[in-house]
Amino acid sequence: MIEWYLNLDWFKVFYLVGAILLLAIAIVAYPTCVCYNTDMKILFVAAEVAPFSTVGGLSQVMYFLPRALRHMKHDVRIFTPKYGVIDEKNVSGKWKFTMLYEGLRVPVGESRQVEIQGKDKEDFLICNVKYFHAKESDPDIYFLENREYYELRANVFGYGDDHIRFALLSKGFLEFFLQIKRLSEDSENKQLEWWPDLIHCNDWHTGYLIEMMRRDPRYAPVFEKIPVVYTVHNFAYQGNFDFRYAPPADKDNGNDKLLPMLDTKMQKQNALLRGIRFSDAISTVSPSHAVEVLTPEFAEGLEEELIKARGKLAGILNGLDTKEFNPTTDPIIKRRYGIKTFQRGRAANKKDLQKLFFLPENENVPVIVSCGRLSTQKGWDLLLTVLPHVLTIYPGLQIIALGSSDQSNYRDKLQLLKQDFPQQIGLHLRGDFRLPRKLYAGGDIILIPSYFEPGGIVALEALRYGCVPLVRRTGGLNDIIEDFNPEKQSGNGFSFSSIDPWALYAKIVEALTFYRQKTLWRKLVIDCLESDFSWEHAAKEYDLWYRQVIASRKRAVSETPHPAYKATA
Repeated sequence: MIEWYLNLDWFKVFYLVGAILLLAIAIVAYPTCVCYNTDMKILFVAAEVAPFSTVGGLSQVMYFLPRALRHMKHDVRIFTPKYGVIDEKNVSGKWKFTMLYEGLRVPVGESRQVEIQGKDKEDFLICNVKYFHAKESDPDIYFLENREYYELRANVFGYGDDHIRFALLSKGFLEFFLQIKRLSEDSENKQLEWWPDLIHCNDWHTGYLIEMMRRDPRYAPVFEKIPVVYTVHNFAYQGNFDFRYAPPADKDNGNDKLLPMLDTKMQKQNALLRGIRFSDAISTVSPSHAVEVLTPEFAEGLEEELIKARGKLAGILNGLDTKEFNPTTDPIIKRRYGIKTFQRGRAANKKDLQKLFFLPENENVPVIVSCGRLSTQKGWDLLLTVLPHVLTIYPGLQIIALGSSDQSNYRDKLQLLKQDFPQQIGLHLRGDFRLPRKLYAGGDIILIPSYFEPGGIVALEALRYGCVPLVRRTGGLNDIIEDFNPEKQSGNGFSFSSIDPWALYAKIVEALTFYRQKTLWRKLVIDCLESDFSWEHAAKEYDLWYRQVIASRKRAVSETPHPAYKATA
């Protein structure tokens, strides 16, 4: 036995064992490698895309998410209108547009082309499609041009015919890709050879597109194999009509066929409802909000439709632009800082904030901030109930509020409160894009007691600067904040659940108690600074979601071919 042991070729044994271990690692890691090394062709459709057209949060998502997916080596492109605010002449040195398809005829009626004595039976709107080729790290963009509905309009939204404008976006998209599908075999233009693996639509503006893709006999056979996903950033906006409070006669059940875009009754067809019904999968801007929208309180009248669609409903938290919101490089704040220097840096920024709002400069007193609209949704009824008590019990405490409002009662009450506590309250009751970061860098606690908050971007921004969020558990705030546990010394904020001012009061008292314990508070601020909510993290979630939807659509199509194939055969 000993002789056999001594005569073994140990080099070969170690080589064999090593090979087995490497094989086992490869087998375990293989799914992950496949997930992130296989490129997808992803096509976004949206009504606004920064930096070309910027109105709301959608444009920012369309800026950051496609770029994060590009960094994962996906081939990402965007389709959007070319509004009048996008002036090629003024930006020719920065943005270069190429005419890709001139004279695209988009049918405005039924999607049939029946020749009658050499003329088409129906009318068309003439559009162009221009192409913006970005740098390697950015997505390329298709711009749909139309003089009447886009180029001659000063604004992106807000017109009485917005339903026509975005029906044109939808049909223009489908018509363009229908034509390039036909031209791709004969054309030498490589841009015409590109065909998406998945289409990602956003908000009500693209709901018409989804229904046309799946129900219109002109487009359904061509797009049948392509999955379409639908992200709803705000369920309150369902079209160019007040669907939530419409009389029963004007309620859209989504069963009737989509009317031609110039039909006067088409405005009363709910684009959001139809997008939800005919998409392969739906996402909201946070996992918790995906659950909330199944209830009447949050569904904006669509709870029945959403309950039917719950099997294809997901929630993916939006990311944060960590380059723009970065205390180590931010030129707006008084002193920049990082993990190792935040104590001195934040102390300097606190004094700067106190000076800016004419409050006593003292780095040792707690500063509580609030940043956002003064509205019921943001919990100002709760705040105005508890703030007088908090300010009385903690005479050194300072509170700074930033935000505009159309509701004069909140402004008036805050002004009266400031008269009672002039050395403890600072106010800036109007919008300002620079001040929020000063509040994040100098404030100790940020109050976000929202009644509902689908995404929670303010909490993400505050965490990035080490300002501790105190939130009500709803929507994205529920997914972002983990309550601080002093025993485990983990967590990144404080939270309460009930819509009750005294629940908020109790949580403020708890947070201020921890503030006095400097060692614990320092650990809490570090946890805030280390929280990772970058777009890269969000992009990985979308990557996995896309792959699941692609696989699901592939199975569905292979089992049940679209009936429009027979109709057009």
